[in-house]
Amino acid sequence: MGIFSLFGKKGVKQEDRSTEKSSSRKTRSKNGNTVIGGFQDSEIFSNSIIAQRHIARATERKIDAIEFEMSRDIVKTRPPTITKTDLGAPTEPMERKAPPVEFQTTLPMMMPTDYLLGQNSEMSASALAYSESVPVLEEAAILFASGQNEVAEQMLVAAVQHQELGGATEIGWQMLFDLYRISNDQHKFESLSLDYANKFETSPPLWPENQAGNDNDAEPQGDTTVANVSFPAKLDSGTIKVLEKLQVSASKSKSLRLDFARVKEVDPIGCGLLLRALKGLKKSGHDLLLVGAKDLADKIRAILLVGRRDETEAPWLLLLEILQLLHFEQAFEEVSMDYCITFEVSPPSFEAPKNNITSAMPEVQEQEEATDRYMMPKVVEGKTEFLISNIALQAEQHNPLILDCTRLERVEFGASAQLLNGLAPIASKAGMNIRFEGVNYLVMMLFNAMGLKNIASIVPRKH
Repeated sequence: MGIFSLFGKKGVKQEDRSTEKSSSRKTRSKNGNTVIGGFQDSEIFSNSIIAQRHIARATERKIDAIEFEMSRDIVKTRPPTITKTDLGAPTEPMERKAPPVEFQTTLPMMMPTDYLLGQNSEMSASALAYSESVPVLEEAAILFASGQNEVAEQMLVAAVQHQELGGATEIGWQMLFDLYRISNDQHKFESLSLDYANKFETSPPLWPENQAGNDNDAEPQGDTTVANVSFPAKLDSGTIKVLEKLQVSASKSKSLRLDFARVKEVDPIGCGLLLRALKGLKKSGHDLLLVGAKDLADKIRAILLVGRRDETEAPWLLLLEILQLLHFEQAFEEVSMDYCITFEVSPPSFEAPKNNITSAMPEVQEQEEATDRYMMPKVVEGKTEFLISNIALQAEQHNPLILDCTRLERVEFGASAQLLNGLAPIASKAGMNIRFEGVNYLVMMLFNAMGLKNIASIVPRKH
């Protein structure tokens, strides 16, 4: 799908001109701005109007050209497909100029289970989280990731009861606790807690008090997922990069969170690009959460002058569009009259959006806590292009890239290979640091087995 089919083209400019002209037309002043009042009929004014229209058309052509380039780039940069043979092999990142990362992969599934159960490793839990491998635990993690919970449970029970896992002993027990917690088996969890207390002579992990409500609190999947798109400090032609990601997100999710809190400057071309995007989203019926939209409206208003015709009407129209989305009808009427006087057209009428639009004011402390880390979903499975695109956008604005896994319960085996493939180009950027935090022990051992430990730090959750 091209960019025009999603965002749409700007409608034909309204050419209606008021036929009633009166010598008593009121002049107007707003914020110290003086309306052009009495020289409409002069030759100089007419020539300036023609020149401004030529400039406006040139600006519109610039916006069209930028959107065309975006559409062409999207076609060129299709994500690679993952085949079955790729899942167990090291994966090279796309379009990398830096030296390739050598992934230290393990192949536990190629060894007989009896042989794996006889392995013996001496290590600490902290070292295990970052580099070392315990084949039996990795195989159990892969079985769990593949949906074979019962086999994974049997392997873990045998490992903790009959094996000397050395420094990894605690990891094996914690993997079992995680398995029982995720499968909502409180009886086995409490039974294991008694065995744990006898063996380690310390308090065992506690059954989560809100575990019973977890099924009802499951994260919505598919089209109901809210995708976050943050705009940069300057709204200009470079905004096209963010709008490319917005297009991908809009094709995957019905709900979008558009964050304008970082925008400090605006220019006409950036306004034109955002205007078309917002009109397309409103037409497609997407639900929008607008963060910092009122501040953005104030920044747009600051570059406008009543009576002055700039190179394009886009900033005026974007301001009117945002005021409609925010349901600011009175402010809309005031700006529409200024627009009418400036461009000598009939004032647009207020139309409340039919789709669900909500707004939020950016709060500095909350926003810093919310945006410096990316919250991973409850389950990662199937195709991961949408997830990777959101993580890549987060990485453009934050280093280190912190992936919060406190809600993450399971990563499908095939999806873990795609995750590795998608994160490798991000990790290859100079100075980039990726960190998974709050990872449960089943997922941690899967990441170790798949080689994610070679491109990211993996910090297990605390009990």
